Amino acid sequence: MGDNRKRKHNHWNQKVKQKSVEAGVTGLFFSCEGHEKQALQEAYSIIDELLEDPTVSTLAEPSAEAAPEANASLVASEAKPEDGDDSDEDIADALKKACDDERQAKPGKGFVKKERRCIQRPTGVKNCIFVSVKNAKIELLAEKMVDLTQKTPRCRYLQRVYPVEHTMPVDLSKMNEVLMKVISDTLKPGEDGKLPTYSVEFKARNNDSVARNSVLQMVDDAISVLAPTARVNLNHADVTFFVQVSRTTIMVGVCRQFYDRRKYSLRPVKVAADVPAVVAE
Repeated sequence: MGDNRKRKHNHWNQKVKQKSVEAGVTGLFFSCEGHEKQALQEAYSIIDELLEDPTVSTLAEPSAEAAPEANASLVASEAKPEDGDDSDEDIADALKKACDDERQAKPGKGFVKKERRCIQRPTGVKNCIFVSVKNAKIELLAEKMVDLTQKTPRCRYLQRVYPVEHTMPVDLSKMNEVLMKVISDTLKPGEDGKLPTYSVEFKARNNDSVARNSVLQMVDDAISVLAPTARVNLNHADVTFFVQVSRTTIMVGVCRQFYDRRKYSLRPVKVAADVPAVVAE
């Protein structure tokens, strides 16, 4: 008698989705209050708006050679005859010739698809979003995002943002090298000859292999060698070095005026309602 029970299949050979941010990407790391899809849409909207600022984007402006339509229109206007009998045919011929010249000037190149500059990378951690951003000044982008969202309400689900300049697998020796480089590039004398004050922020999610004390010791050792006169300021530091560990990825970056900007919160300051004072009789 046959067995009518359903057989359980183990889908061991199916493709496994990526569950952590890969090494070598730069972008923005967000924390949110649930509703990750809606929070991601909020992030995309603000990033796209800020990337239109030429001070944030590192893309060069398109040259005249990159505008075949404009060249074709110019050729057509120049080729327009004074006699209006065959004007439509002459304009069509001029446009066709301009398009043919453009194809011959760039052999093998057809329609160029616009490259996406913002792509989500899975973090594998709940309520955490990472968006890689190409051709942008990450630190400046995060600063402008914080300033914009703290002036007017723009986010319902996003909480904070961190500008990530370096991502790497969990490797303490590699992290030490990156911290040395970041500290060397950041702690430089200003116009008054003084070094900026600093602080350190550390957070680990779904990972217990990197201890807070180890990170603090690495930063302290690096500063004692590279900038021994730099001073710590835990309340109003000029620069804050942060290390975020998310599953199997270490993210390192720098935030400026981190505490003065309310720890890079993406919410405006809540103004308390005026409560009438009770006058004692």
